[in-house]
Amino acid sequence: MRRTIFATVLALVSTLVITGIAKADDIQSITANLTPAKRDKKKFKPAQIYVEILTKDNVDASVLPNQPPSAYNTKVNFPKNAKFDPKAVPRCKATEAELQNTTSDQAVSLCGNKAVVSKGSNLPSDPPGRNHATGTSAWVTADFGVVVGQIPVQVTAINGHDKNTLFLHSYAPSANNTSVLVGKLKKGPKGYGNQLDVTIPPLLAGAISRFTTTVKKGKYVQARCKNKNEKWQAISKYDNHSTTSDDYKSKCKQKKKKKKK
Repeated sequence: MRRTIFATVLALVSTLVITGIAKADDIQSITANLTPAKRDKKKFKPAQIYVEILTKDNVDASVLPNQPPSAYNTKVNFPKNAKFDPKAVPRCKATEAELQNTTSDQAVSLCGNKAVVSKGSNLPSDPPGRNHATGTSAWVTADFGVVVGQIPVQVTAINGHDKNTLFLHSYAPSANNTSVLVGKLKKGPKGYGNQLDVTIPPLLAGAISRFTTTVKKGKYVQARCKNKNEKWQAISKYDNHSTTSDDYKSKCKQKKKKKKK
């Protein structure tokens, strides 16, 4: 009887361990930084955030193995050294529905230029799998069977229409298609500052292989260097893959106090 109970418990623990490993696989990765790297220890001041999320092909899948798994939600957890202040920037004048089927220029016109919080919003021309340090753009990889397509996407980050929201307006001219990803700013889990909880709508074709966002320096994002070690995290859920989680660490330097004369 004891052996039976022990075997049952062992099998349950093994299942949990295997599930944990599946959630921690390396199909998705996050790279990020806060600039300037040298900051005041106590006072929050205007800063720039760069986040890049790469997702590899879902090679073990029986269907569409030559494209990434289809994510429907990604949560990005930011360091405690950073804080968002959506009240510092005008909200988009248009709703999510009104931004559908618009080009990047049309979206900016509808929202108002002052609501745009990103920089470097251009169509990417470089390989989708390469690491970067600036820019706001995306690549969608589509497995069409005989051919694999790479679709460049122009992304514009805009302070949302509703309180504590962020629009990631994503326009693909080659596919004549627009997707509006909506992020909600929340309090992050223990050990982190803010969290951006992003809902990803179904895409016309393929799945996101690279997504980069550069939030320009200003009052929308502010940072300090209270802790020299900064941690970031991306957690994604998919229609055709287990949940993934990836962590990234960066460092900052504390400005030296000016000596009183």
